[in-house]
Amino acid sequence: MSVRCIVVGDVHGCLDELDELLRVVQHRPGRDRLVLAGDMLDRGPDPVGVVRRARAIGAEAVLGNHEEKHLRYRRHEQRRTREPEYRNPMREMPEERLAQHLALSGDDWRWIGALPAWKRLPGGWLVVHAGFEPRRTLAEQKTPVIVRIRDVDERGKFVSTGDPRERPPGSVPWATRWSGPESVIYGHHVHGLAEPRVDRPREDVACWGIDTGCVFGGRLTALILPTCEVVQVPARREYVAIDREEID
Repeated sequence: MSVRCIVVGDVHGCLDELDELLRVVQHRPGRDRLVLAGDMLDRGPDPVGVVRRARAIGAEAVLGNHEEKHLRYRRHEQRRTREPEYRNPMREMPEERLAQHLALSGDDWRWIGALPAWKRLPGGWLVVHAGFEPRRTLAEQKTPVIVRIRDVDERGKFVSTGDPRERPPGSVPWATRWSGPESVIYGHHVHGLAEPRVDRPREDVACWGIDTGCVFGGRLTALILPTCEVVQVPARREYVAIDREEID
């Protein structure tokens, strides 16, 4: 029997929903391969608990833009401790995010700091948090881009969108320009609060967007390989109002 790969979209601190999803899919630690598609931190009720649950059950994960931002903030703060005159150039964290930042242990940070930007799975699949620049090879991909990308220009180059609901003129979702040969599973972009988005830029290539906005009152989604079965659980409540939050 082939190993099941269970890939889970953006959890954003929704520990209860993650636990429920793992019960529904009948996750078997040590037998199934569980991969979180980044953005475990921020917004939801228990980001620290999500990180510790992932570590405890041997889950894998890729780096999300929220983890990447926390890591940069931590590096600046460590430098400020060593150099009293140094000033952290990053904007001060909101109180609730700073509280979770400080609650993470050294072991938690080492685990987060070791997360790869993307991960290869059997059967010709890749997992990445946000996406890839179609014009680049995998070796040429830049971490700051692939944890944030949504749209590309006509050449397949990353474009900064600002408000993700307002695409720059001429830009298109990166997944519509991806030529493979690998298929991709990604999160980051809330395409809707119900079903995952599937693009098929080639007959033999699929791009699955599985962030269905659990923290915004949507669903937490898992894609199970090799069957491509979609399993979802509903959010217990709307933790953040999607129309008032900058979705990044």
